[in-house]
Amino acid sequence: MGLLAPTTSCDGEEELQVQLRSVIITRSKAGATVDEIIDDYRELTGIHLLDRFYTHSALLNYLFGMEGVWCSTDGAHGLMLWFCRTARTKHVVDMIQAQRSPRGGPGGSNYRRYMPRATGAPVNNFQYCYSTAGTQMGGPGTVESQDLFGDMMPQPQPARPYRVRRAPRAERRHPYTRRSGGQQRSAGWRQSRSDELDFSMYGPSYHRHQLVGDDFFLAIAKWELGFSFDPGHDIDMSGLCISGLTLSEAAKRVEMAPFIADHVLVNVGTVDLLHGRAMIDLIHDFNQLVARFRERNVEPIMTTLTPIANSGGRTTMAERLLKLNEYICRTCPRTIDLWKHFVHADGTVRFECFQPGPRKVSGSIMPHVLWNKLGRQHMLGVLGNEIAAQLTTSEEWRYY
Repeated sequence: MGLLAPTTSCDGEEELQVQLRSVIITRSKAGATVDEIIDDYRELTGIHLLDRFYTHSALLNYLFGMEGVWCSTDGAHGLMLWFCRTARTKHVVDMIQAQRSPRGGPGGSNYRRYMPRATGAPVNNFQYCYSTAGTQMGGPGTVESQDLFGDMMPQPQPARPYRVRRAPRAERRHPYTRRSGGQQRSAGWRQSRSDELDFSMYGPSYHRHQLVGDDFFLAIAKWELGFSFDPGHDIDMSGLCISGLTLSEAAKRVEMAPFIADHVLVNVGTVDLLHGRAMIDLIHDFNQLVARFRERNVEPIMTTLTPIANSGGRTTMAERLLKLNEYICRTCPRTIDLWKHFVHADGTVRFECFQPGPRKVSGSIMPHVLWNKLGRQHMLGVLGNEIAAQLTTSEEWRYY
């Protein structure tokens, strides 16, 4: 991705704004406080915004001047919350704000609630919206508060400084780091639901399909499905979703695993490509993985790999990925093509589904550009649709 090559001050300024918009969009469902923007940006880039802007006031003035960025005041807590919507990001924001929490309702209490805010007394519980210059929200001087918040907006009144009544930090979830503290259950224990497999036996699952994958599936298992990391390991893992998992290592894990479900979703191979494995080695290791499943009397559901967003264009790595995907579809009777859902009609990568830049993962020396919240939700939707389609047409996939 072009975010990692600052060449001129103009490019650096544009990169900063892209990263700030990404941070704010990630929290578009509930809004982002200034402190959260600072913390999220530091997690994303390793840079503290106050090292550049020195004061909160200077940072606030900069945010006010960004196109498509505006703030509102949460009347319940006096928080100044920042949102972002531009012509290019409108569809992303709409999807984030419209999405429902997975497994809503009483049975879904174990799922990660995405960025909840503590509820307070409904005193002066109204919201103002200050639109900045360049915001495309219905014309100059107009504010579309009804669409954004679902309420008619009263006349703005002076708001108390957001620092005075800020909600406790522990009550707002961080989208880039693990949950910590009292929210975690006892290590190794999790209450299974009727639509998933026994976690103690199979690890993470989705609609009774065991998940096997690297950091991409691990992020879905952790952040979208609410599964915990297995304790006592140097690298992050949850069942057979393991950080830095390669095709060869996956084959060994499948061979040694005490339990393998009848239905398994497999997404492995990205790490091998990032490490520059030759095509013949990729094919050999992939065949070994499929063979280990079949030795366990399981025909795995192999997914194609999504584009590697670390770099764009027709690189050697991208060409190997396409060839491996073709090999998967040609040799495996049960496949789900994920690649086509993460590219545009012209074959270019849908970067809006990926995080703004590479991040270190615990199981590999190679940085990964993982799916962001939008990408993970998009992935779950694709998997759910494919599973539903197969359940209604193929006897082999039925498990009820």
